[in-house]
Amino acid sequence: MKKLFLFLTISVFASCGKKLTSENEAQSNHSSNVLENLSFQVDTLLVDSGEELFNLKDLSTFGKQNYFSVSQSEDSLYFFDRHRLILHEIDLNSLKLISNYPFELEGPDGIGRFVYTFKSLPNKQFYARDLFGSSWFYSKEGRKLTKIEINSEELVKGTNLESFSISNQQILDFKREKLYSLPRSFKSKELYFAVMDSMGASGRILKIPELEKTFNYSVTLNGNGDGGESTGELLFLQQPNELVLISSTLSSAIYVYDPKDDSLFFKEFPHELTPLGKDIEVKNEVFSREEFQAELDKLHTQIDFWDFYWDKKTQRYYRFAKKGLPLVNRDSPKKFEHFMFAYDKNLTLLGETKLEGLTELPIGGFFKDGKLWSYVNVEDELGFAVFDFKF
Repeated sequence: MKKLFLFLTISVFASCGKKLTSENEAQSNHSSNVLENLSFQVDTLLVDSGEELFNLKDLSTFGKQNYFSVSQSEDSLYFFDRHRLILHEIDLNSLKLISNYPFELEGPDGIGRFVYTFKSLPNKQFYARDLFGSSWFYSKEGRKLTKIEINSEELVKGTNLESFSISNQQILDFKREKLYSLPRSFKSKELYFAVMDSMGASGRILKIPELEKTFNYSVTLNGNGDGGESTGELLFLQQPNELVLISSTLSSAIYVYDPKDDSLFFKEFPHELTPLGKDIEVKNEVFSREEFQAELDKLHTQIDFWDFYWDKKTQRYYRFAKKGLPLVNRDSPKKFEHFMFAYDKNLTLLGETKLEGLTELPIGGFFKDGKLWSYVNVEDELGFAVFDFKF
């Protein structure tokens, strides 16, 4: 079935009047806010999938981060349907589905039923990891090439970690043949950053104590007929450009790993428009649906910072945040303030602004030709909200 590429166009103008100061950042030579006069236009584009019906069950925050990836040339999008075990290849210039590649469930090339991550690599191979931490390299046609062997028992020695935790939020630095991950111990409430050489044969595990505060904001509903449910802060491990960034929804502060000199450091930002992080106390365990909802209501008006984008054209990192407005009552619709931040390649804060006119943040996507392409579901069709920023 043919679909119209251009679905909707809106124009939004956002600005902020505050100037940034660089007192807390000695390396900054910038005194002006590069986002002060920001305006942007949003076009919604649809993919022409022909007769194929995309399964968009995984068009969630988690799914966007783990099953969608863009080729190094930025010409192709790869979307892995983990339910049907099909790899879709989409031409980003024509916005057309060009190929489907079925994968096997079992056998010598079997990928298994629980694919947790599936990403394209610079050498046109693909990195796949299952729910249990096992990972492989695959060809586009579904042929299993190499299994990645991680020396997990040896790596976690001297810590409170279980060996299986070594693969938590694992990402691949193909250029340096390194693996990075965020092992954690829920029992001792400890969080680590793992740097593994030779694809997991050796490495070291470093504590990242400042982000252990994320454990303080988990809320779990236990028992009494209400069923179990939990919520908590999100952690992000990514390598948008050269630097490896470890961030969370908890605060603006992050850990930065520089693979060039094998250094890890904690970095804070002098944001002025928003709180620097959450500053309330919540109950970590509750025993009724009412208590659970009350803790969620507390968190609604707290700031949520999201992960980073890298734009080759402007040579900048960008990040978004949202903060809920106070609720008139529990049943009233939730409304949010949205914010955008800009940083240079060394992560010096360059600007910040409040975004007016947005109903939701562009969470999940990529920059292409200086525009932000964010994945959206348009009436069960795969599309993109394409942001064209004018600075």
